Amino acid sequence: MKHLANKKMINVVNAFGFSLAILAPTWGLQVHADDVQLTGTATSILSGKCGRGDSVKGKKDKQIYADTFAKAKENAIRGYVANNSIAMAKAFETKKQEIFNNIDDYLSIRAPRVFCDRGTKFLEFVVTGTLNKGKFDLTLALDQSRVAERSRLTSIFVARRQAKVQAFDQRRTDVDKSKEVVEVMQSAELNSDNSATSSGTDVQMRSVAVGGNVESKSDNIEYESFRPDGLDAATSEIFVSLGYRPIQSAQVVRATKGRFNVSRFEEEYASEADITDEAISDAFEAISDKNIPLLLIARLDVGAPVRARGNENPTVIVDVNAQVYRYEGEFYEIVASYGPEQKKSTGLTATQAENNAILQAARSAARQLGAQLQQNNVF
Repeated sequence: MKHLANKKMINVVNAFGFSLAILAPTWGLQVHADDVQLTGTATSILSGKCGRGDSVKGKKDKQIYADTFAKAKENAIRGYVANNSIAMAKAFETKKQEIFNNIDDYLSIRAPRVFCDRGTKFLEFVVTGTLNKGKFDLTLALDQSRVAERSRLTSIFVARRQAKVQAFDQRRTDVDKSKEVVEVMQSAELNSDNSATSSGTDVQMRSVAVGGNVESKSDNIEYESFRPDGLDAATSEIFVSLGYRPIQSAQVVRATKGRFNVSRFEEEYASEADITDEAISDAFEAISDKNIPLLLIARLDVGAPVRARGNENPTVIVDVNAQVYRYEGEFYEIVASYGPEQKKSTGLTATQAENNAILQAARSAARQLGAQLQQNNVF
């Protein structure tokens, strides 16, 4: 079918009194820092024809109009789920109707557009909006088993930032060339025995390249580790709401007399950008008699503050990678994983931007990991 060539922005109330405000009474949802932007489309064929100003007439076509708008919002969420994990897709199937029945609680629409060229029957809706990701994730995770008491869980959040950068430029690439002429003498003459010899000059040019090198070196970056404040408290409420029993890492350090060594994790992450298997094994050995089978390890790589052109406020980007491990007597296994993912925040100061970005990263990781634990029935 020929797509509409002449597309117009919808009037909120058209000439026939059919209003988007009737379809969606409120789009004033609170926007959270880790919400995501979605776009959805839906098309329909009307029984009649489009009128002036993208309007429709008749009870039947007005219902098609409303259904198409609802379908566009649903398709925005479907697209988001399709681009995420299989675990999310499975959980969504069980909660789909509940979410669609209350879709305006999850999706805040702005600038809805409808295209309905006068004299045609082709109707198209395009919606752009913000998904309340925290509420969406928790809805997927919360089911009939949400009231069940689950395992104890402790968390280690290790962070690092660049302390020193030694930049290396590409090495010199100019090349000095020299030319060498080689002459080979040749002659020719007829001998008395009718044999022939020849002589002459054969000029050969040789080009020799001297110097130059295209070798590049990577920048030498030194990192410093630090312990972000308040992340245990910020993430505990998420795990508590899912039935888990979070134990602050400081309590675990005291209870194990330091054998649960958070500083070791920080030192390894600062120097190697990873945590060794030995460190994880020793941590589980330290808590093996404390009835804490779940350990969350989150690695936060904090970038330097940058300022976009025309914006004086600094922005900080944090890369986050997190896993939940479960210990079962002899081995530990990954039962939930998140990232690598980037979170960014802009603040009045570099410190404010950094703190906000770290908090966003930690809470986003906790939501995703908690949802996976629930979906995978990890008690």
